Amino acid sequence: MTIKDIENLGVIGAGGAGFPTHVKMNSQPGTLIMNAAECEPLLHKDMALILHYYEVILKGFKIVMELTGAKQGIIGIKNKHPEEIELLKSKVESNIRVVTVDDVYPAGDEVTLIYMTTKRIVQPGALPISVGCLVQNVETFYNIGNNKPVVDKYISVAGAVEEPATIVVPVGTTYKEVLSNFKITTPRYLVRSGGLMMGILEDDLNNVVSKRTGALIVLPEDHYCVTMYQRFPNEHATDIIAKAGCDQCSFCTEFCPRYLLGQPVRPETAMRNRMFTREDMSLFDIGNLSCCECNLCTMYACPEGLDPKGATLIEKQMARKQNSIWKGEQITVHPMYEYRKVPTKKLMQRLDVLMFKDKGPLLNLNINPQKVRVPLNKHVGSAAIAVVTEGDSVKKYDLIAKGSGKISSNVHASINGVIKKVTMDEIIIQRI
Repeated sequence: MTIKDIENLGVIGAGGAGFPTHVKMNSQPGTLIMNAAECEPLLHKDMALILHYYEVILKGFKIVMELTGAKQGIIGIKNKHPEEIELLKSKVESNIRVVTVDDVYPAGDEVTLIYMTTKRIVQPGALPISVGCLVQNVETFYNIGNNKPVVDKYISVAGAVEEPATIVVPVGTTYKEVLSNFKITTPRYLVRSGGLMMGILEDDLNNVVSKRTGALIVLPEDHYCVTMYQRFPNEHATDIIAKAGCDQCSFCTEFCPRYLLGQPVRPETAMRNRMFTREDMSLFDIGNLSCCECNLCTMYACPEGLDPKGATLIEKQMARKQNSIWKGEQITVHPMYEYRKVPTKKLMQRLDVLMFKDKGPLLNLNINPQKVRVPLNKHVGSAAIAVVTEGDSVKKYDLIAKGSGKISSNVHASINGVIKKVTMDEIIIQRI
């Protein structure tokens, strides 16, 4: 297999980032890291994949090591998974190490995982390759090892459902059809796609599963998390609440995982800048470009229930518009780093999700939608350009849209059928 083959398969970062894998692989890391930390609460799809498809995953891992020239491999996995750890240790080759990390959030942030597994510090504004590392998600390696166009997605379905599970569905399946296979335990609910902390509160269950969807979390409409998500629907809400309520306690910064790694991220300065920014005077802290958007500051640290993450994102956007670059000194880890990690159980308690079953076994529900809406723009970079027209017959795995520009990804048919509609955003296929 070649990097071109991986490009042709349409492989992207399956952990949620959606960065085209073939672009990321155009580097020469000394160390390849498998991100098996899976730090979002209630998610279990990576562990389910390891238990059932470790051979395919390790095959993909070995392929990437060979193609990039990486001399050593590391599998970073939380120490709370003894069965998966022992399984991997019994199957890996001598140049691959299984490294356990604490059950904390956000262990799956690649900068955090690099430090936890190698003690290397990625400097502000730098990429993992700057410290000789390349990080990929478990399912990304599975897709490489599987050696087929990516047309199916493994997701966790959890929260207010009778039996949470990890399932596989064709890309383009609606959330509504996925959830019809589960018994929902609350009469009125909303759905968070991608994860409780970094996902999206969905306003339409006719939205579809893409190659970067990791989970569908069902929540009662009056749940704490839903209330928090709805408090900050836009920048204006974040702005006015920061101006009115922030008391500059700095808890948001003191718990920030990037700040504790020495990064110049300071959410409390973002909040302060919201308080004093006027139309004729925009203030921002350039160090906040290094925010990983884990949402810990808003959902866990802030005692006032404000939105430091939202304020930090406003600053990131302002800094990018001005092409700002961090030019500070080399960073070092905060002396309190080891003592301020947030255990996942504590986070789950804060999010009020301990009442939900925390499991997700792999189940074959045989979900076969009659129609799929395959997205063309759910990856980082330019949208794919359709290579089919209405009325064309396609088979599962056929190329239906080709990546465009320097950063993009190919898109393939996820079912056998007829092309019913082609737009800039999606291709609709009707099963035959």
